Amino acid sequence: MGLTRQQTTMITVLLAGAFLVVLNQTLLTPALPTIMSNLNVNATTVQWLTSGYALVEAVIIPLNAYLIGRFSTRKLFIGGMVLFAAGSALCAAAPSFPFLLLGRVMQACATGVVMPMVFALILLIFPRENRGVGMGLVGLIISFAPAMGPSVSGILVDIIGWRAQFVLVVGLALCVVIAACAALKKFEGFDRTTFDGLSVVLIAVGMVCLLYGISTSTSSPTPVLPAVLIVVGIGVIVLFFRRQLKLDNPILQVQVLRHREFLIITIVILFLEGVLIGGSVLFPMYIQNALQASATVSGLIMLPGALIGAFFGLLSGKLFDKYGVRGISVTGAVVLLAGGISYVLLGDATPLLLTCLAYTVVTLGIQALITPLNTWGINSLPNVELPHGNAIIATIEQVGSSLGT
Repeated sequence: MGLTRQQTTMITVLLAGAFLVVLNQTLLTPALPTIMSNLNVNATTVQWLTSGYALVEAVIIPLNAYLIGRFSTRKLFIGGMVLFAAGSALCAAAPSFPFLLLGRVMQACATGVVMPMVFALILLIFPRENRGVGMGLVGLIISFAPAMGPSVSGILVDIIGWRAQFVLVVGLALCVVIAACAALKKFEGFDRTTFDGLSVVLIAVGMVCLLYGISTSTSSPTPVLPAVLIVVGIGVIVLFFRRQLKLDNPILQVQVLRHREFLIITIVILFLEGVLIGGSVLFPMYIQNALQASATVSGLIMLPGALIGAFFGLLSGKLFDKYGVRGISVTGAVVLLAGGISYVLLGDATPLLLTCLAYTVVTLGIQALITPLNTWGINSLPNVELPHGNAIIATIEQVGSSLGT
């Protein structure tokens, strides 16, 4: 692929950070039933550890293009990982649920800075004709992390306790910070954008209203309030879009949605992320509460799908570079449909092996779609617009996560 030693080192450090923040997202899911019991909260409350995480990320991510233009990538990455370590430490020591939620908010802020930046740098380092491989490599790393997360978490929860997973994350985050200080260099070439306070307020209010409305739509005693919040959120986001189109130097270049290919993938990824994250939250609860299995078993059941899916994501990237988007995407859609039908057939007496198979099939379908579609859409953008395109996709992923949860 013609990468220099410095580029290879930088990619390794960036992927290590990405691996950790994604590992953290799925590390929590097998522990949710135990946290509910230990901290005396119900399922509606505990789900804020995942949907609240997505909400905060969704507010930070649209500002990513601005942050990359204003600060060096080295400072952003190291600062983000330090904040991530601090949030993890707070989660580990949390005496009650509000402190645990605050720690998750700190983690989410850090993730909102780190993840889109990693994608943007990888895309710029790899030549356009090899971006499928580059995106597949990123997909392999950030899919392998969810594969490890539930299994590692399940074992820690059963043997030590749910706080042990956050202690592990603190140690790993500090290792990434040390490696970044030693090896990460500043990456040049990002446009400097101006800060527009009204734009920040609009996107923050819009995303909070939209995602809070979605998150409470199934638990609110009346559907009126969530519906109003969703409508208000959408309306404020529209105002944000209109303001960006009028500014000479917008915080987020929403014009990238005028590219047909990019618009298509943003819509598709919204639903794919909903299926992926919704399933990762639901399955541990289903396995532990409906099938009466342990946290360790729930993690192991999800392991094959995540592992196979991770490597299939890398393969689909290579196939995209060689054959294009249509064939692999259609195949992935058919596999995902088959997995979706198997989800409907699950019950409280389904054998664990069939449950594992259903989760594996769905994960394979999603991985066969995300990498080629994402690369296809991103390739339709000029390099100067990549940070903005990545910020929009990452924001859409958070909306999908909230919908799925």
